[in-house]
Amino acid sequence: MNLTFFFDENAAGNPYFHYIYHSIYNRFIALYPEFNIKHKQPESGYQSAPGGMSNFQIINDDNNKTIVMSFWDRGMDVFQQGLGWEEYQIVQYIGGLGLYLNSNQIKETYNIDHIPYQYPLGVPHSYDYVDELRTEYNPENKIRKAVFIGAVYGVRKELEPWFKNHPLIDWFDGNAGIGGRDYFNKLKDYRIALSLNGNGEFCLRDLEAMGLNIPIVRSEILTPFYNPLIPDYHYIKATEPCDEACYVYRNIPIKTLAEQFIYQIEKNIDDFNNLTKIANQGYHYFDNYSRPDYIIDLFFKLVKTNNLL
Repeated sequence: MNLTFFFDENAAGNPYFHYIYHSIYNRFIALYPEFNIKHKQPESGYQSAPGGMSNFQIINDDNNKTIVMSFWDRGMDVFQQGLGWEEYQIVQYIGGLGLYLNSNQIKETYNIDHIPYQYPLGVPHSYDYVDELRTEYNPENKIRKAVFIGAVYGVRKELEPWFKNHPLIDWFDGNAGIGGRDYFNKLKDYRIALSLNGNGEFCLRDLEAMGLNIPIVRSEILTPFYNPLIPDYHYIKATEPCDEACYVYRNIPIKTLAEQFIYQIEKNIDDFNNLTKIANQGYHYFDNYSRPDYIIDLFFKLVKTNNLL
């Protein structure tokens, strides 16, 4: 086969996407010397489109059949018209976040083989920071609050008045200027990490907190993962899933949403047994399933090269 690997060789500065993409590409060359394999660099980095930094494609040049692997927050974009995906005959779709259809429904609706995947960290040195700063979880040694650190926009902006002045929540928006190692160092000091939908349903904040052995309070996750993230086991469920696994809660009024988050924080803040259980189970999930080498090996377990024939 003549195969083109279509991905941003720089991964727009995400070092772990970069490592995963190049590792898969180089391993394919080693495993399949009979294939003619080349790389194509995208001209545009629009996230939702082919060539976006979160998307990785293997294209059979002889018949245009394509395998897509995606870390993109809005994974349903692959099925949208007008973004460029219609130019390819997609025969397998690995991953994608923000999916409100399961694999069987995707097969029935779009006739594409889909399988859930896993997601890595994204900020440079993140794995170094979580491994350096993580300690055994002991809620007695943590600040008796939940913490949110991040950019405030969309639904977060609507929730801000409810959370910003609550006595059990510390709220640090983008103006606080907390980044890099300082971000991880601050996050680790709290009993609970508050995770709110942002650009999509799933957030790097989830993995960052899990990597630091900090329990998360968040909405139930609708997006499927290869290794399921289980509510009230890997994280504390505050609300029902966001409608259509989106970043906008169309199905829950803001007041209700805020009250449900606050209820779970108040309920759990001094429940040392539950906090410790969730923290440890979340960390084991991160350590087993969210590191780049595992994600690379999983790709080769899941990819169906014969689909390209």
